[in-house]
Amino acid sequence: LDANLSEEEEVKAKYALLDTPVGTKFNPADLSLRDEEYDVIVLGSGPETLYAAALLARAGKKLVVLSPRDDVSGCVTLGDKSSSVLGKKIPFDIDGMNVAQLSRQQELLAPALCTTTDTQGGIRFSRIGSNLDGYAHSILSVPGLGTDNTSAECVPVVLNATGSLASLAEYCSTCLGDGFPGVDLDGKDNGNSNSLSYLRACNQINAGSADYYLSKLYNAKESNAYQEASVRTASAFLNKCLPLNTHVRSLMAAIGMMNENLCPDKTSMAAHVTNICAMTSEEGVAYPVGGPRAICHALTSVIEQCGGRVVAGVSLQELLFEKLDEKKETKKKTNGEENDPLKGPKPKCKGIRLQNGMDIKVSKDDGSVISMLGFIPTFLNLLPADTRAAHGVPPGLPAISERRPLMKIMVGLKGSKADLNLTGADWYRLPNASLPYDEMDQATGQIRFGAIGVDAGGDDLTTDGEATGETETTSVGGRRGKQNKTATPATAKKITRRCKFQTGESWMKVSFPSAKDPSWHDRYGPISTCVVTVEACDDFVRAFDTKPQIYSILKGAGNSTSGEMGRLMDRVMKDLLQTFPQLEDNIICTQMYGPVRSGLTHCPARFAIKGNRPETSYPGLFVGGADLTVGDSFSASIVGGWMAANAAMGYSMIDHVYLKKNLTSDLEQFMEEPSLVTERDGVVVEDVGVPFKEVNIDEELPTAESSKEE
Repeated sequence: LDANLSEEEEVKAKYALLDTPVGTKFNPADLSLRDEEYDVIVLGSGPETLYAAALLARAGKKLVVLSPRDDVSGCVTLGDKSSSVLGKKIPFDIDGMNVAQLSRQQELLAPALCTTTDTQGGIRFSRIGSNLDGYAHSILSVPGLGTDNTSAECVPVVLNATGSLASLAEYCSTCLGDGFPGVDLDGKDNGNSNSLSYLRACNQINAGSADYYLSKLYNAKESNAYQEASVRTASAFLNKCLPLNTHVRSLMAAIGMMNENLCPDKTSMAAHVTNICAMTSEEGVAYPVGGPRAICHALTSVIEQCGGRVVAGVSLQELLFEKLDEKKETKKKTNGEENDPLKGPKPKCKGIRLQNGMDIKVSKDDGSVISMLGFIPTFLNLLPADTRAAHGVPPGLPAISERRPLMKIMVGLKGSKADLNLTGADWYRLPNASLPYDEMDQATGQIRFGAIGVDAGGDDLTTDGEATGETETTSVGGRRGKQNKTATPATAKKITRRCKFQTGESWMKVSFPSAKDPSWHDRYGPISTCVVTVEACDDFVRAFDTKPQIYSILKGAGNSTSGEMGRLMDRVMKDLLQTFPQLEDNIICTQMYGPVRSGLTHCPARFAIKGNRPETSYPGLFVGGADLTVGDSFSASIVGGWMAANAAMGYSMIDHVYLKKNLTSDLEQFMEEPSLVTERDGVVVEDVGVPFKEVNIDEELPTAESSKEE
């Protein structure tokens, strides 16, 4: 910015930058992309993609970021008709940029964001919630929790940063019948709280997560508790540690898998403990001031200052590979490896081909391509079919499964956060953690544990395409229907149950991104945003029982004028208004976006396969992002970007383990502490990227008499 700008002009200029999408719009007529040769090509969108690129750019790599999205930040702007109603093009944060355990993330982000005036590049984070609600960040609605049956209206559970483990254990004791978490005069635990013991055990297991993910960079053979837990299901631990209280078991299952409609008997314990530790942290959950665009504009600025480029709206076709020389092909045939694609030498990745036929290549010697798009899009969509058939995919890839794609409903609201009484906390309905019903074996007296949650879909068996009796129908996260228990003939065929969104039953997430951002009201006035996330019904996607298990997006699924889209919108909006009745008569516009692919499902196979690591079997091709760690998490996706950048730079096990040397530590050695300060009218001010007013709500202190009465 111009140093001569007044304070008011500077604020307007910074706000204006946030109104622009991140990245330069792709121009097919611009041949400079084709004519340049890059050290690194990074494919993807979102902060994790730009973070990995910024680290590599600061390490001296000449690179380009190619994003399929029109806005590299991942934000979506409503269409022209809706934007005209709102008065301007307002960005919707559809991915949810909630940041858990902020202090750790700021340590990772600093080498990529640091400038001469600020260690975080002017980026600030604001804790979700307020001091009145204990900085509440999540509201969980679990069928049956706190009631006698799943059909009754459940008691919502609010997760906040106050007291963390102890406060949650006290809630379980007071409301769910668990033991009390007592402490004696010496500070030692003398209570009988099963929930507190379970939460502490999860923290102990999660302590090994950093070593586990670091080991993916050098194929370590040693295992720790986190790695051993990753290949087991969460239900086994829940039943073992919490055998007496079904309500506590259900609540822990809900906290452990909020962002995917996945039951504990299919959820990896690694994802379960990581989510529990993040949601019960005393730091709470934070949100970047200015939203995703703020942090992504800052990272883009670093990339461009280092000579890199960020291009948006690029349609990718396939990866490019060099041909193996004749000596390597002959050696492969001599060793009998031509029929085993997993063995033998692999061709080097040399670039990417766009849909318009343009080839963008890396340097021949040490160039690399990093895909942050996920394993399924990379190896099933971008890897050429002939290359895949001849040389295979990463080990274990056929064993994993893709998560069901999501639909995002964007709602523009008339009124501010205060006007509509909106919360910054995300609201979840979690049928995947619904209350289990244990049974006692009358003969042995042993307890048979009931299943936590309801399955969102599966396979039924039919004879010659016709049902043998009453078939089972399941909503997307809804209740199970009747099922014939008679033996199925050998001629039965496998069909997929229909999945439909059911109002009041199906998995759903509601967030108000504008209520989390303290700069929002100054930028947009009395307008608020709401994003509702549901799973895509079978009207929009089709599941294939392949290896790996994937979903195909049906033709015309994203057409907003289709009847299925309209019917789904009606059901979702009815559900939204039942949950948040204050929104009625304040809705300005709505728009549906999707289906959106969401990476791998969090089953144990995701963590067990050997091929889930940043360095692939193809030289010069690397993968990164949340598929390497835990999905739907800003913190985990940043770690996935860090892993990809380190792998592309070639850091070895000796570097990581013995020398404690990695890309960020090396960058920190050569970066000076910010020394320049900004003065205005003789007063030193912070170099903040997005100006905002921090509001603290002071609770009125009660008098002695009122406290006594209470």
